[in-house]
Amino acid sequence: MADITPFLPDSAARDGAGQVTVGGLRLADLAREWGTPLYVYDAVTIRQAVKRLRIALSAYPAASEIAYAAKAYFAPQFAQRMAALGLDGDVVSLGELRMAYSNGFAPERIHLHGNNKSADELRAALALDIHAVVVDSLDELAFLEGLAAEAGSRACVWLRVAPGVDVHTHAYRQTGHVATKFGLSLNDGQAVEAIRRARASRWLDLTGLHAHLGSQVFEVDPYQEAIRRLCQLARDTDFTPQEFSPGGGWGVRYTEADPDVAVEAWVQALAETLQGESRMGGWPLPRLVIEPGRWLSARAGVAVYAVGACKVGGDGTRWAAVDGGMADNLRPALYGAAYTAFLPERPDEPATERVNIVGKFCESGDFLLKDALLPPVRRGDWLAIPVAGAYHLSMASNYNLAPRPTALWVEDGQVSLLQVREALLETGWWA
Repeated sequence: MADITPFLPDSAARDGAGQVTVGGLRLADLAREWGTPLYVYDAVTIRQAVKRLRIALSAYPAASEIAYAAKAYFAPQFAQRMAALGLDGDVVSLGELRMAYSNGFAPERIHLHGNNKSADELRAALALDIHAVVVDSLDELAFLEGLAAEAGSRACVWLRVAPGVDVHTHAYRQTGHVATKFGLSLNDGQAVEAIRRARASRWLDLTGLHAHLGSQVFEVDPYQEAIRRLCQLARDTDFTPQEFSPGGGWGVRYTEADPDVAVEAWVQALAETLQGESRMGGWPLPRLVIEPGRWLSARAGVAVYAVGACKVGGDGTRWAAVDGGMADNLRPALYGAAYTAFLPERPDEPATERVNIVGKFCESGDFLLKDALLPPVRRGDWLAIPVAGAYHLSMASNYNLAPRPTALWVEDGQVSLLQVREALLETGWWA
């Protein structure tokens, strides 16, 4: 079995019996007490991630901010903890906006994204006077302007620009190329026209430019090129951005096959490129806003499952089914995402078998891991998947009427409940 240490939360350790602990607690004991599927979030990992980003950003000689991308994972108790860390909130829906506002994110620290914002979403943004509405199209610009006039209040806006920059990631995670559904196209004049209209409007206050290239990106060059293109746009239109966001999307390692590129290299590239472009424009340095979601929360989370049916197929393939799957982790089915797994009660036992780890749902695509090298897996084992803190529970469903899982926050041997398992059915209802 591959070394799991790089993928575990910062507080993870082995206790005297060789079992894996997180936050000072055995994963197996948490699974017994709280049931499975179970998601465990480590406080230390979240705090250390925020600290690393702040230290990296300190090299930028002007204002900067970290905005947590709520779509990675957001529940009331989790939102409160992220707000308490002093982060901005990057939200994309009325639900996320309400969750942020109701759980400690001040309106001036909230940015509303989305390619098709509803009237209700935009009216809420105007009523709360949030920091910025990130406008995605010329149609939306006019729509927002009309709503702002109707409300008699000015809207602070950034423009999301599609810079036409490709990144090496799954096609479904690419968002900055020429044919993307997101943003104002740079190559056909839409972005130029948006700047002209926004600056001419009495109801819109254009303060910033924004781009997002995609997610699970490990190369700095595309970000630098996007910054150069957006800054050239600003110079061509004689617009001085007060704020600039190159988005988020920096990758995390899920397996040994993923590159190991420090987040500091990304932040340094952003800061240096923006400084150079600002000098060319003769501007004061804009406020630099980065929007990590996955990078802040993914490695903090561990998913724990109970192993059920184990069998050998007619072709010799070994199968082990767990009590979760695509209803709590859609990523393997959606993106072909790969993971590492381990047995938390015997993590260092020799890995001698290749096995497919699948869920219990009625789809052939309900895989969690394919051809995983593990110790012999049997019914009743606990199986854990690290780097599970982002885009699992936020995309979870009730497929096959499965309840969404419990999530816990662990710290110094203490447990706090982030979300409770849904009670779709009473246990023993048939009795």
